[in-house]
Amino acid sequence: MRTEYSQLVKAPRERVFEALTDYEAIPTWDRVMFKRVSVTQRGPNTATLDADVRFMGMKMRRMERHVLTPPEKVEVDGSVRNAINTTVWTLRTVPEGTILTAELEVEFKGLLKLEFKGLLKLLQPIAERQMRTVLPEWMREFAGYVETKQPN
Repeated sequence: MRTEYSQLVKAPRERVFEALTDYEAIPTWDRVMFKRVSVTQRGPNTATLDADVRFMGMKMRRMERHVLTPPEKVEVDGSVRNAINTTVWTLRTVPEGTILTAELEVEFKGLLKLEFKGLLKLLQPIAERQMRTVLPEWMREFAGYVETKQPN
């Protein structure tokens, strides 16, 4: 499953990038998905996260590996039980601020894929609709957070 969404953030690209990679702050403003975020490893252009998320009404543990290309891109490989995803976040400067774009791809794996094989045609549209709802909602909340946050 794949989806893409863009959101205008009325702030300079560097400030948007800083907020996007301020992982520990995410649970303070995110009412949509992330309930806890811990950085387990941080390198010059990488970060590894351990998080608790809520998706489709279920609480799950999520692991993520981020590759950072400041200030224009963050590439994320993430996983929850029986599903993996990649997200490429790009930040483009425009006169009004920054266009933040997320390209998200999700793949079921293991038993979930086997269990859903017969139901996949039924469940896939539901999961896709949920993704297409949650991603824009999360990005709107993020934009509001960045736009009201005072620069460091």
